[in-house]
Amino acid sequence: MNKLIFILAEGFKNVWRHKSSAVSSVFSIYLTLIVSGSLLIVSQNTNKLIEYLRDKYKIEVFFKDSVTEKRVEELTADFKSINGVNSITIISKKDAERIFKSQFGDDILSILGYNPLPISCVINLKKDWPSRIDIKPIISNLRKYREVDEINHQGKLISRIENYYESFLEIMVVIVSITLIIAVFIISNTVKLTILSKKELIRSLQLIGATKSFVKGPFIIEGVVHGLLATVLSFYTIIGVLNFSKYFIYDLTRFDIYYDQVFIFQVLLSLSLLVGFIGSNRAISRFLK
Repeated sequence: MNKLIFILAEGFKNVWRHKSSAVSSVFSIYLTLIVSGSLLIVSQNTNKLIEYLRDKYKIEVFFKDSVTEKRVEELTADFKSINGVNSITIISKKDAERIFKSQFGDDILSILGYNPLPISCVINLKKDWPSRIDIKPIISNLRKYREVDEINHQGKLISRIENYYESFLEIMVVIVSITLIIAVFIISNTVKLTILSKKELIRSLQLIGATKSFVKGPFIIEGVVHGLLATVLSFYTIIGVLNFSKYFIYDLTRFDIYYDQVFIFQVLLSLSLLVGFIGSNRAISRFLK
């Protein structure tokens, strides 16, 4: 118990004794967490937008004139088993006639004397795919049915949107990784200053048989404290900016920004503790070698 109290006390003392270097360390983690938190919120809302767009993806299937409505019901039951299909709406010849009249204002029966519009169905795709949507396998499966006459879809648009989304996620991972690495190096250099000022004490502790974990403890606590301070500052900064700006963004775009405060805090805290631990452990481990 006394060892734990000593380690904690020394860790906090190190932060206080080297306030100027601690400020630079906390500020670097703060910037890292601001970038990471902002990208997290953008990612969550981009994912929400992608799900909204996926909900709008449609595949229109037109059947041959000889296909009966009963057979269409059987076919659509088969279509539902295709991976990626969420729901199907059948459009009968009478439904097609009503849609034509509502869109063009003319009664096709009075013009032609008969209804040439085919029976069709609209296929809605699942929006909660774990990866990008690839509709090629779906289209290939639909074309296998000889009763299918024509298929209209938004394949190119879907592929382009999904590609942009994947590229964004890859760029986000790279940016966060770079900022975390930079923060680790800054914390490591900050803790090194503390180590150099206490190298005689460290040597003395080693001579009397202190374990590596006992020597490392105060310096790791120092790095973790830097991370905790940065977490609090970055969390309230991000939430404050969001609360201030979300109403303006909604008024301009009618898009309601989604964010979970508890989840954001947990992510920021995890990142800061990880960076603080790795940075401080890296510095003291190199010295002890």
